[in-house]
Amino acid sequence: MITPDTKLVRLGGRPPQVTLVLLLVQGGLFLIYAFADGPKWVAEHLAVNPPAMFGRLELWQPLTAVWLHLGTRNLLLDLLALWVFGSALERWWGGRRLLLFFVATGAVGLACAGLGAQLLGGAWILAGSSGAAMAMIVACALLFRRHLVHLVNLMPLKCGVFALLVGVFTLVGTLVARAWPDLVVQLTGAAFALPFLFPPRQTLARWQVEQAKKRFKVVEGGREDSDERYLN
Repeated sequence: MITPDTKLVRLGGRPPQVTLVLLLVQGGLFLIYAFADGPKWVAEHLAVNPPAMFGRLELWQPLTAVWLHLGTRNLLLDLLALWVFGSALERWWGGRRLLLFFVATGAVGLACAGLGAQLLGGAWILAGSSGAAMAMIVACALLFRRHLVHLVNLMPLKCGVFALLVGVFTLVGTLVARAWPDLVVQLTGAAFALPFLFPPRQTLARWQVEQAKKRFKVVEGGREDSDERYLN
């Protein structure tokens, strides 16, 4: 039952400004890449190419690769996650914070996967915003876990449950496809969302407050003359 006190969250819908720009930029860059027949210099210098990234110190690659997609499957999944979950986060955070969250989690996921490929000697070429997509799913699951989201002709679901189902479905699809680089990008992007949502300094301060509350003792009310003393 939906009561007046029920918290609702709107997923998807008309994308806010920054989300719309991110959708157009990623889709537009992919079309340019596809119509140009996939130039090799894009994969060598703009996507995460571990030998070039660490051998020639092309350390900008994670920041450029987060905007690029080299295949339609990753593009469609990332754009869908951005539209559904990114729209809700922008309405909650604002466009500036969403943009920072998108770039940071996506770039960190790509950088960690590139480092793993370099250490294992794998010939991986990484690009896309899969890390940011999984991070947005985790963020919505934690921020709106008690909010209800309405789907057409379906019973209301809590956003935390819905986001969890989408995240599990995405990870299972990645495992079935044996896309191990994408799996690393998704998991590391999701992990980096946690310190962004719960900064260590704020978490420590909250823990200290909770510990201080435990040391308080409940005492009986003061005497009548104590009230007069404080009034005077």
